[in-house]
Amino acid sequence: MPELIVHPSIPEEVIVAYEPLTIETIGGDRNTSESITGTILLKRMADQFLNGKTIDVFTEKYEKPQAFIDGKEVSVSFSHTQDAIVAAISTSMNVGVDMEGTSRDVHDRLAARMKSKDEKSTLYEDNALIRVWTFKEAALKMIGTGLRKPMNHVTISIENEHHFNAEFDDGNRAKICSFIHQDHWISICYKILP
Repeated sequence: MPELIVHPSIPEEVIVAYEPLTIETIGGDRNTSESITGTILLKRMADQFLNGKTIDVFTEKYEKPQAFIDGKEVSVSFSHTQDAIVAAISTSMNVGVDMEGTSRDVHDRLAARMKSKDEKSTLYEDNALIRVWTFKEAALKMIGTGLRKPMNHVTISIENEHHFNAEFDDGNRAKICSFIHQDHWISICYKILP
């Protein structure tokens, strides 16, 4: 059963759940396995946390999943590590989620490529680089590009310990909440749907 993540930084309009998971890819590729396990978690979440609702999820490689509950589109996102999966669902917000192990290292050269020209150096000095990575990837997942768009096209600014702002190169803005859960950094980027 998925574990509902309750953290004061998560907006009440966003449901986030976590499960320990080991992905077996024998005879298949990792992307397909991640897509299947992500879809299964979203279905369990809808059943458990949305009063037994059925969610239809359509995934395409390198694209943001599309999901529908009772024919109405909802926003979903999921992320995997070697040993866990996290997913987010919202009926009123566009969401993107990313998760990485707190012990994972990010090389300084990669950090230099992640940094946008408008970001303050304190973002990188005050946060683990892998946490900053999750901010950027969650934001790019929310807009549907994922890592096809360079991370330096997103500018992150700090509000407080758990809340951040994201500004995209087209001027659009979103919010990010970020926290540690089960030795993972989890970041959720969200914006009210139009």
